[in-house]
Amino acid sequence: MSRYVPPHRKREEDVDLTNPASEGYQRAAWLALMRSITGIFNRLTVETLEHSTVELFRENIIRGRGLLARTAMRTQQDNPDLSPVLCALLSRVNKELPDVVLLLCQRLVVNWNLGYRRRDWLYLENISRFIGDLYLFRIVEVEVVYQILLKHLLSDKRSDEDIDQASKLFRNTFRAMSARSRGTFHQEILTPFRDMLAMDDETLRLSARSQAVLESCMKDVQQWERVKDDKDLIAGSLILFDLEDQTHHDLDLEEPYALESELDRFAHDPDYVAHEAKYEETRKLILGEDWEVAMLEEAAVAEAAADEEEEEDGEALQAEEAHADGSGGAPADTAKHLINEEERKIRKNVYLAMRSSVRADEAVHKILKEMKPQTERTICFMVIEGCCEEKSYKRVYGMTAERLCKSNSRFKAFFVESFHTRYQQAQSLTIKQIEYSCKVFSHLLRTDSLFWSRCFSVMDIVQANESQRLFIQYLFQNLAEEMTMPKLVERLQQDRDLEYAAAKLFPMRQGVPQLEIAIDLYVAMGLGELTAPLRNALLNHKDDQNVLAMTRCNAIHLL
Repeated sequence: MSRYVPPHRKREEDVDLTNPASEGYQRAAWLALMRSITGIFNRLTVETLEHSTVELFRENIIRGRGLLARTAMRTQQDNPDLSPVLCALLSRVNKELPDVVLLLCQRLVVNWNLGYRRRDWLYLENISRFIGDLYLFRIVEVEVVYQILLKHLLSDKRSDEDIDQASKLFRNTFRAMSARSRGTFHQEILTPFRDMLAMDDETLRLSARSQAVLESCMKDVQQWERVKDDKDLIAGSLILFDLEDQTHHDLDLEEPYALESELDRFAHDPDYVAHEAKYEETRKLILGEDWEVAMLEEAAVAEAAADEEEEEDGEALQAEEAHADGSGGAPADTAKHLINEEERKIRKNVYLAMRSSVRADEAVHKILKEMKPQTERTICFMVIEGCCEEKSYKRVYGMTAERLCKSNSRFKAFFVESFHTRYQQAQSLTIKQIEYSCKVFSHLLRTDSLFWSRCFSVMDIVQANESQRLFIQYLFQNLAEEMTMPKLVERLQQDRDLEYAAAKLFPMRQGVPQLEIAIDLYVAMGLGELTAPLRNALLNHKDDQNVLAMTRCNAIHLL
């Protein structure tokens, strides 16, 4: 009897991994390259910086430059504090292979403009910080930093958030700008600062808060220029070579750079062997002729060290078991226990603040008064969970969430995460929990406390399960009640960001079967008014099919 082989396993066994020209071989190499680059960035710290640089050059980062750019941007968004270390790594790559880092810089400019149009302040802050650190490492020229600062300061739609964004980038870069080109810095940046602080026009005058922020920035500049201490521009542990030898990239914030997204995906290369041989020569120039021998020696040393450490751990464990008594040993998960205790305390404080408050302002005041750093995520999730525990829905939860979002952009990001989590785990929620969660989220969306595009990007009307469709139904029904259906339809049609973010929620660019399923589902939910664009897209699809069928018939008659 023959052995059954699942289709996916059979495809893997059929791949020809001996012929570099075959698509299977190249795809396997591409997946290995993607895993290697991701692993290098995941392990990146100040201590592993030099080793990570060598590891990165061992991979073909010319072929994987799209993967490198994407992974670097994701890593920086997930951990903005790692930005200087990332730039130190990229500065070494830029010195040897400037075209690889140029792609990353151009994508940062494109994504900065996208975040600015969306007014996504947290996303924008991280990208601005990344660009500022790239300037500190002399990878990009100062002009793009000037453009970002002036874009925030001189915008027609300037708000306090714009001033905050400009001040954060300014504080990160003003020492380098003053030290490298003091005259230009004073003319391009400090002069607009002074003009804005001295402005008399009531319509253009800054708020008191923004004036205080800019005045604080000016005092920092004056204090630093008296001392001229530049030792803190870049930490010494992050400088891998003389930055004067760096290759600079001149970027323009108004230039429509191409993202080159095709570089992030696998593509068969007919000249794979020649390109690999060419990169091998480049790798030897960077790492030396004997880089493979050095890699094997490092692996052997690491394996020996791991074995020795494992033996020491085993001996220590045996000794601990031999000498431990019932009361002498501390629990192994003490740190985890303390973290859980702290989180429970935060959740309890939030719940008590919500239950003991009559108005949202009072609840927010109590929560922020007791809040500790890095606890925003727990607070956001607890507001939603506390709402779901009520016997009847209370509007104070939605209003509290709104005020939290407007007080700090971190709350906004974590409420978006809570939205995604509730939608993805809808199957494990009760109907009441889904309904109350949607009431809070619909209030946040109606008041523009959350970005519609970021929330809707996770929803798929066709592939959703029953609980997720119930989530979609409650969400839109609540939005229609609060906004009225005509205004909801108008908002969905006029928001340009939703055209792509909600492509699976309103699948207008998909085939006829998906369109028909989506229309039927929305009608069954009582949301038939939302299907007008879907019906138009369906008619266009059918018209195209009729034209194609008539063309084929005419061709057959001619034959």
